[in-house]
Amino acid sequence: MLQPAPVQSTYNRYQPVGQNGDLASEINFTADTRTVETAGGIGFGLAVSQGALSDVGCIVGGAAFVGVTRADKTLARAEGLPVDVYPQYDNAGVLCTGDLWVNCYASVHPGDAVTYDTTTGKLGAAGTTVEDARWQTTAAGSANAPVLAVVRIGNIAGNR
Repeated sequence: MLQPAPVQSTYNRYQPVGQNGDLASEINFTADTRTVETAGGIGFGLAVSQGALSDVGCIVGGAAFVGVTRADKTLARAEGLPVDVYPQYDNAGVLCTGDLWVNCYASVHPGDAVTYDTTTGKLGAAGTTVEDARWQTTAAGSANAPVLAVVRIGNIAGNR
């Protein structure tokens, strides 16, 4: 009997290092699809809030936090456009609960509160505190030199 060729025959021995906007663990997560309303688009791993144009819209930063943008490596990009930005009116994956690798713009430790800049959406920057969110890893980032860290959004099964 004939057998089809394997789809994948080699595997990485270790999980690759996380990148900005990647899921950081297999813990239960919830993600929404939202329409980008910000004119310049929204980068991966940034805090977003409820938009004004649509019930499912989102804007970068803002005061009505709804989640953090996930990376989408499958997005086709026109020549000259950045590969880590959802363009205006595009659908964006927004993590509502779960663990995510993000650029951290401050020094943080596990258990620290998560804050974001309401103008830029940068996490770790001084600004608005995200309720039921915490840093999972230690990071020594700064405004000019962010580093990757894991943020947990939502009170997942009471694990705080």
